Amino acid sequence: MVNLTYVGQTKKYEVEFSRISEHVVQVLGELPASDSGFVLSRIDRNDGWDHTGYTTLYRELEDGLQFSDDGSVYVTMPEPELPQEPEPYVPTLEEVKEAKVLEMEMVQQDIVQAGVEVVLTDGTTEHFDLTEKEQKQLAVLQGVIASGDEKIPWHTSDETEHCKYYSSADMSKVVKAAFDLATYHETYFRDLRIYIRSLATKEAVESITYGIEIPEKYRSQPLVDMLAGAS
Repeated sequence: MVNLTYVGQTKKYEVEFSRISEHVVQVLGELPASDSGFVLSRIDRNDGWDHTGYTTLYRELEDGLQFSDDGSVYVTMPEPELPQEPEPYVPTLEEVKEAKVLEMEMVQQDIVQAGVEVVLTDGTTEHFDLTEKEQKQLAVLQGVIASGDEKIPWHTSDETEHCKYYSSADMSKVVKAAFDLATYHETYFRDLRIYIRSLATKEAVESITYGIEIPEKYRSQPLVDMLAGAS
């Protein structure tokens, strides 16, 4: 601790003194601000350490002051502006419709590719996948089936089983079941797409699930006939 006396005054203030930088010093204690400069001395002595050049109040602290001898003052840096959170994007009604159409198309494709159960001529039931590759291969096989070949190599969806021979009658059943499944779901999806695009609110669009009953005015004649045949 040292005593601080402002130039032109006699009152001594007991402070803690330290140098902050080449041109800035700090005094901590209870004392008023002044622009007259000051001298320091040890307690009960009269040392007279000269700091009369520190006439600029550099910064006020909670528990003291800082002075500069070159006229500089402390500048508070502004708080950096935080980037504003962007407003969440709100899709338009048309965008919601097209997103729902895409969702329904993916469901339709998954259902078809999951395949079909077929009751063969011997009364057994086997499951056949209908991936795009298998659908194309079945289309190619129709000529072989029409020839009446009784040894047509094909496979079930069970990957642990080897391919085996099917009769033309059995392969005809497989092809017909595949065609019926793909045709129904393509027809249903196209009608559903038209219905979705007719809706007037996002809530109505978002409530659509694959397999819902399409209102009569949006059913094509093929779909009407297929539904009638299934009932």
